[in-house]
Amino acid sequence: MTIADTPPESWSGSALVMRGGEVIEEVSVGTTAGPGSPACSARSRFQAGSISKQVMSVVTLSLVHRGILELDGPIGQWLTGLPARLQPIMLRQLLSHSSGIGHWGDIPGLPPLLETPPGRDALVELIGEAQLVSEPGDGWRYSGPGFVVVALVVEAATGRPYGEVAEELVFSRAGMRDTTSGRFPIGETDVAVGRRGGRYIEVEEGFTHLPGTGDLWTTTTDLLRYSRALRSDDLIDSGLASLLWTEHVDLDPPDPADQPASATAYGFGTFIGRVREHDAWFVPGDNPGYQSLMAFLPRRDIAIAVLGNAEAPGVSTILRQLNVDS
Repeated sequence: MTIADTPPESWSGSALVMRGGEVIEEVSVGTTAGPGSPACSARSRFQAGSISKQVMSVVTLSLVHRGILELDGPIGQWLTGLPARLQPIMLRQLLSHSSGIGHWGDIPGLPPLLETPPGRDALVELIGEAQLVSEPGDGWRYSGPGFVVVALVVEAATGRPYGEVAEELVFSRAGMRDTTSGRFPIGETDVAVGRRGGRYIEVEEGFTHLPGTGDLWTTTTDLLRYSRALRSDDLIDSGLASLLWTEHVDLDPPDPADQPASATAYGFGTFIGRVREHDAWFVPGDNPGYQSLMAFLPRRDIAIAVLGNAEAPGVSTILRQLNVDS
């Protein structure tokens, strides 16, 4: 496809705020792919980045509920070909970033910021060859590769591609009609192309094949449907859902500059802390050309979904402007 050059200087994307079951604010700015393309809207599809980590955590907990997986069993029981050092790791540790598996820059052969992912088989091989950065359970280290391993466990336990399992257990049950995992939609109608430095980029298809990192393409409308279903026992029961925003691992005290969202702990695929000075759980996403955020403020019963097709200005720009206080 031809990527248009544009000089946008403001945030571009879609943001929705919902109180209870009612949308109380919508902000949509910019276009999906430059001049002549559809305007961004609550029905435009964006790459959602690491919001997919919470979705994968929900898939995992759903399989735990069905007796197919267990949080505290060694992953080697499903992935028998793993190196011995990885086999004792538990799903609980992978979902809370405490497995000892490092992030992309800790994997020899990968850069600190993943711009062009290798093929999935090659990536899995590199993850398997890398040394742990700490003993499993011994502290927190954000790990995209760790969630790739979770997807491998899901696929081994179910005998199905991860995207199919996510469709059955999450997307269809939550009514997420415009959401996919593992399918590259660039070029289709109303799909947002990422932007960097005022230029629309060639979006790397490889991210779509990385579960937990770039596989999820969705809309702000669907994210609010998902958020509501998650908190209404429609996806998993409330006891399991609460594990997502239970403080499993404490984080270092947040930098005062970490505003308007700051975290003090991590659950399963979810940060726990504050958003706009309100207690909240939230999930940010950040991939080349895209930024995203999903959050819930329990004391105000407010859910937020933000999807943007620009690296800068980022999500914080629009988050500061949303009506979460009235």
